[in-house]
Amino acid sequence: MTSEQPSLEQLLGAVANIKFFVLTMKATDAFQGPSASEEARQILTEHLLYLREIERTNQLYASGPIDSDGDGLSILRTETREEAERIAYAEPFHKAGWRINTVRSWQLNEGLLVECAKTLTGSS
Repeated sequence: MTSEQPSLEQLLGAVANIKFFVLTMKATDAFQGPSASEEARQILTEHLLYLREIERTNQLYASGPIDSDGDGLSILRTETREEAERIAYAEPFHKAGWRINTVRSWQLNEGLLVECAKTLTGSS
């Protein structure tokens, strides 16, 4: 019994091709941890509430810090890049000057998250 290897065209046709936007959040020198001041605690509270709100609207798929230097990453699902940028620039850490937020397009093709993303996005 021999199993024939799929062609490149078949492999490309099988990728999930689910569109997302990746929000990278680079900490600035102004970044403060929550123990720095009452203002820092307030901005962190606003940041977490903001993330909950965009999650509630099904636009936030994942979010969290990178290492321990104040950087962060979020995966957004929006109709347009402009909407993803609006979310990025309204984020409280960005507005406070604590982070520089950048939006990039990302296409999820393979991996264990594909089935989860298909369920969440209604993709087939």
